[in-house]
Amino acid sequence: RIGGIVEVESDAAIAVGDVTAGTNVLGQPLAPCSSPGMAKTGWTRSGECVDQEGDTGSHHICIDLTSTSSSAGDFCVATGQPDWCADDMPCHEDENENCPAKDWCVCQWAFEMYLGAAGGCGDDLKLKCDAVNMKAVEAYRENIDAHGDALECLKTKCPGIPDER
Repeated sequence: RIGGIVEVESDAAIAVGDVTAGTNVLGQPLAPCSSPGMAKTGWTRSGECVDQEGDTGSHHICIDLTSTSSSAGDFCVATGQPDWCADDMPCHEDENENCPAKDWCVCQWAFEMYLGAAGGCGDDLKLKCDAVNMKAVEAYRENIDAHGDALECLKTKCPGIPDER
């Protein structure tokens, strides 16, 4: 745990609740989801899909938003959200500049909703597996009947997800 503190570029710190940097779905340290040239993502806007107390959406899945166009629309439209996917937001490398949202930590429920609206885990869908938090796999495994399709999509897109122990 990062004891309730997240460092920001100014070397200041803000309290944001308990944050767990965590492990990715491949069993390695969680990599950043966003990078320079794109908007900074993450529930804490740390650039990573961390597990955080209070994040009721569980923003654990790093998805390339540019890969989510379907007959159902982009990720935001397909999941019934306002179309923030098309908005420029503070950049990963410079919060004083705005960049497009590209690699983004999305909610586990929204990922499932997108899969349903898009007709499944299509070939065009891109995940950044080293930045997908293992907490998503753990949550989906808790109820295979309800979340099996999302879990199978993660396994398809991210070969090497360890079997349940």
